[in-house]
Amino acid sequence: MRSKDNHSLRIIDLWTFRSEKSNKRYIVEVEGFENEFYGIKFYWKGVEKSKNRYSMLTNDYEPRTIIRSCIEVMLEYYRNNPLVSFGFVAAPDLDKDIKGKEIDLTNGSRRFRFYQRMMINLFGPQTFYQASDTTHTIYLMINRKQLANGVVTIKHIEKRLNETYCGQYVVEDPFEKR
Repeated sequence: MRSKDNHSLRIIDLWTFRSEKSNKRYIVEVEGFENEFYGIKFYWKGVEKSKNRYSMLTNDYEPRTIIRSCIEVMLEYYRNNPLVSFGFVAAPDLDKDIKGKEIDLTNGSRRFRFYQRMMINLFGPQTFYQASDTTHTIYLMINRKQLANGVVTIKHIEKRLNETYCGQYVVEDPFEKR
């Protein structure tokens, strides 16, 4: 399903899948930006109206299955266009999870580290340059062909993320001449 954000004119594709273990339905939002760049977000459908939907944990203990389903969506975009790049922000944990259980916030980047390990293990360095900002838990998978051709730069992506999400995201640009 496709929708349009009237404020920014971004195209948002919605994908759904159902977990075989918990039987819960998940929504994957794929936001399209210029230069074949896509932002990936997902959440459990049961919390879709919540402003914290990206941060809520379900405690179903199936993160690999859920992330792998999101990766299948990414691969579908890549199969249709081998010049795509991806990015995502690992949402912060809440004080309490979906079942009311207290969460230790001293390790707020646990989700980010898990996502990072999955991306590094599943995508080699040949196709995507993988850059991250651990302070703001941002992860970028930038298409090496697009970088080499100068179509996209990390600075441009950083600028667009700042414009869109009003944050101060900084990642190192390996192609910047120092």
